[in-house]
Amino acid sequence: MQQQSVNVAFMINSLEGGGAERVMCNLLRIMESYFATEQLNVYLILLDNLPEAHLCPKYVNKVNLDTKGSLLQGYRQVRLTLEAINPRFCFSFLTRSNMLNVAVARAVGYRAIISERVNTSSHFAGGIKDNISKLMVKMSYPYASEVVAVSEGVRADLRDNFAVPAARLRVIHNPYDIAHLHELANKPVADLPARPYIIGTGRLVKNKNFSLMLEAFAHSDLTDDLLILGQGDEQAALEAQAEQLGLSERVHFAGFRSNPYPYLKHARFFVSTSNAEGFPNAIVEAMCLGKAVVATNCESGPAEILSGEYPVTVRGFEAVRYGCLCQTNEVQGVTEALNFLNDEDHLQHYAQQSAQRAQAFSDDIFREKIIQTLTLDTSETKEAADVHPG
Repeated sequence: MQQQSVNVAFMINSLEGGGAERVMCNLLRIMESYFATEQLNVYLILLDNLPEAHLCPKYVNKVNLDTKGSLLQGYRQVRLTLEAINPRFCFSFLTRSNMLNVAVARAVGYRAIISERVNTSSHFAGGIKDNISKLMVKMSYPYASEVVAVSEGVRADLRDNFAVPAARLRVIHNPYDIAHLHELANKPVADLPARPYIIGTGRLVKNKNFSLMLEAFAHSDLTDDLLILGQGDEQAALEAQAEQLGLSERVHFAGFRSNPYPYLKHARFFVSTSNAEGFPNAIVEAMCLGKAVVATNCESGPAEILSGEYPVTVRGFEAVRYGCLCQTNEVQGVTEALNFLNDEDHLQHYAQQSAQRAQAFSDDIFREKIIQTLTLDTSETKEAADVHPG
């Protein structure tokens, strides 16, 4: 007897430029053959009607909502959508999508699988709005059928600070198609800096702390230029800071690039100075291209990636197994790391270590872990979800 097809759903705020959005599209690409074999009809729900920087695979049924960032509008629109789809599960990324997924699941009756992509405590650092957001996470996440953390640091934060039961938490690192990244890196671009350069990428927002990168770069012995790829509301302040530091001729703010990999390929090494991460895609992507890495030891992700361990404490700067870890928000440590990688022997050693470490984050490993998550015994997960998590 032929198996009857079943609907499943995925949900994210939008497909604007960002790491979580890229991973969602990669997940759908990696899982296509599995979904076809299992005869699953796949839907992707986008909460907001915004420009899309990432391509959703063609086999996916994309549903564009227009919630305008509102949880109230989101609940109404998502509930109507998921009632019509009637999915076996809905797998969501990002806080707003996750909270809506859990709330609607309790009303409609499907498995809510949520994935936290950032260290929640660090992401909502303070202020009334952030405190409200943290309370809402604590009131919703423990009721999900399954919670996927992108790193060990994120898992520990959700368990210790947001009452998510340890039995319902699992870590799945992001996937990376190394061969495809090399293909993208080989595409020609016309605006590479004329001089040797190091590179940093990401949204130009306070949590990414590009201000620290500029300060350390100014104090370092490097003669290279610095290329920064990304856009955000801190750009004007960062440009003013670069001018004040006398770096206007050496720092290039190149904006967002849908294909940043040619710029990574031609850089000497990669730098990340974030105050908080979930699992920093940019670090691993640089390593996939064989680039040595300097990164602050923020929560969460860099220590796991660069040392293979968690947790790790660093004072100032430490050269660990796969890269250079620095104390968070501390200029001297980052400066020392930049000077360390300015030595060609150190640079070549850590370029080789990067390429070796990247092999641990393959599509195949990711695919198997996603399948395990999606195929958990539904009766067990429903029973767990019906029990008050406290």
